[in-house]
Amino acid sequence: MLFEVRCPGCGQLGWCPCAACVEALEAPEPASVPGADSVALLFSHSGVGREFIHALKYRGERAIARWLGDSLALTHLGLIAMESVDTVTWAPTTAAHRRSRGFDQAETLARAAAKALQVRPARLLRRIGSAAQSGTGRSARLSGPRFSGRSSAVGRRVLLVDDVLTTGATLAAAAAALEGAGAAAVHVAACARRGRDRVPAGA
Repeated sequence: MLFEVRCPGCGQLGWCPCAACVEALEAPEPASVPGADSVALLFSHSGVGREFIHALKYRGERAIARWLGDSLALTHLGLIAMESVDTVTWAPTTAAHRRSRGFDQAETLARAAAKALQVRPARLLRRIGSAAQSGTGRSARLSGPRFSGRSSAVGRRVLLVDDVLTTGATLAAAAAALEGAGAAAVHVAACARRGRDRVPAGA
C-alpha cells in the first residue's frame, strides 16, 4: 500500500520536506548547554521550522522524523570535525506525554540519528518526576527536570538528542546526569532553537 507523503511546511505532495521549505528554514539563535562538549542546532522554532517540529511531535510523521534525524547526525559531525560518538541517547519526555502522543519524539529522533551515524541508540537516562517543561514560563523552565544516568553510560561518547532547545535546562540536566554516570563525552544535538522571549503557552 502506498501512502501520500506531503511536506509538513507547505503541504506539497511528493517529498518530505520539499527543497523550498528547507531553504526557508531560519537560522537558530546561538545557544550553549552547560556540561556539553558541543551543541548542534538545525533551525529556529519559527515559520517552517515550527511546522516541522509539530509534524513530528503532534502528528508523528515518520518521513520528517527520518529527515530530522539524518540532519542532526550530519550537523553534529560537521560541528565536531568527525569526532566519533559510540551511542545516541535522548532526554525522555514525561510518561503523560508519551501516553497521550503514543511515542517519545526525542527517542524517535535519537533512533533516526543513530541509524544515520551507524551506531546503536541506548536508553541511558531515566526521568525523575512527572512535571513537563512545555507550556511553562522561563523561570520554571530554568529549574529544569531531573534525570538519573544509567550505569551503561560509563566510558561512552554520547550524542544527546532532543527536539527543541529553549533555555537549555532540560539538556543541561540530562548532560549532567550522563556525566555523573561516567560518560566520557556528551555532545548535544537539537532540531529547533526556540527564542527565550517566544515561548507560546501550551506549546
